[in-house]
Amino acid sequence: MKDNRKAQFALYRSCYSILLSVCLRYEKNKEDAEFLLNKGFMKILTKLHLFKDDRPFEAWIRRIMINAIIDEHRKYSKQKNIIQFSDIQSVGSNDSRWVEYNAADLNFEAEELLGMVQQLPPESRKVFNLYTIEGYAHKEIANMLGISDGTSKWHLSFARKKLREMIALAVDRAGNSYYEQGK
Repeated sequence: MKDNRKAQFALYRSCYSILLSVCLRYEKNKEDAEFLLNKGFMKILTKLHLFKDDRPFEAWIRRIMINAIIDEHRKYSKQKNIIQFSDIQSVGSNDSRWVEYNAADLNFEAEELLGMVQQLPPESRKVFNLYTIEGYAHKEIANMLGISDGTSKWHLSFARKKLREMIALAVDRAGNSYYEQGK
């Protein structure tokens, strides 16, 4: 496959949606996600000879993609040593509010939830994705991102809090529009 461009392109097309879904969990927009996808796919091609048939191919490419994303994070974080939280927008006036999950028969689409996750600050979004979606432990996340276990736990807690606030705001909006329609 090394010199077979048609086979490489066929593999790219068959893996595109799987890998893009991984990348979209770490980037706010599709262009940045596709940039990561292309960088990660190059790593997949260079490591293809290491794949062993005794494990699922999809899990293997996901793992390589996540490692490529983390490598990009490390490269970026060396350039930018300070995490700026000034771009975090307040999403609700009551910070400690909990969402009532049965509220107004509200059903969130996966795209809506993904949009909320993408609004998280980059560091918190990475920790949230690695912990909740990819299943890594805090110690593993800390090693991957070059942070302490405690910082990983803080980012997860912060991400969950922000997501609760965003969901509460969405529930409020849905409830208000529901009652306004009934008038």
